[in-house]
Amino acid sequence: MKNINIDNPFFEAMGRLGDIILVNLLLLFCSLPLVTIGAAVSAMYGVYLEMAEGTEGRIGVTFFRYFRKGLKKNTIVWSIMLAVGVLFVFDIFFLGYVGMEGIWKVVGVVTGCLVLIWEFLFAWVFAFLANWEGTVRDGAAAAMRMAVLHLPATLIMVVFNNILLICLWMGVFYLAAVIPIYLVAGFGLTGYVNSWFFKKYLLYKENKEEKEKGEAEIL
Repeated sequence: MKNINIDNPFFEAMGRLGDIILVNLLLLFCSLPLVTIGAAVSAMYGVYLEMAEGTEGRIGVTFFRYFRKGLKKNTIVWSIMLAVGVLFVFDIFFLGYVGMEGIWKVVGVVTGCLVLIWEFLFAWVFAFLANWEGTVRDGAAAAMRMAVLHLPATLIMVVFNNILLICLWMGVFYLAAVIPIYLVAGFGLTGYVNSWFFKKYLLYKENKEEKEKGEAEIL
């Protein structure tokens, strides 16, 4: 029998899928208190950014290192976003009850724009804060700038982040079909796909700044 080459693309893909499943389970476990969802999402992106650079160690160790490192700042950001998000949900149900007529149509448009801004911030901020050393406010502002500067990528991430809501809008059958996938690997896979954009923009930005800093020191 010929020796099996574990370095071929199939085994590499299976290994990466195993990493994604592990990250997904860690994300769900660390999100159980709800207020720690931001820290868990940031830890997930921290792992994926290290994967992109090829510097990750053991997945669990790396995940919890980022989780502990960003627990305070990410919890602050997520708590504010959660409160605002609950308010948006209330507004949407209220508008559905009173109807989109007259002044309520304007309110509906404004609410929709604010929800989109919320989605933009959620798409970027926790990946941005994974390695952010400045203040929370400056980090959130910088993440929002990145979201606007790279709008096409942001819109794609928003779609991926809302697959569950899209399935719910399509019908309960579709939601029930995808929930088992998300419990095993869906959230981790969504983060992995989104991390392609972070790899392209965040890591490029960091590497460029380090290069410019090194050149300045030489001069």
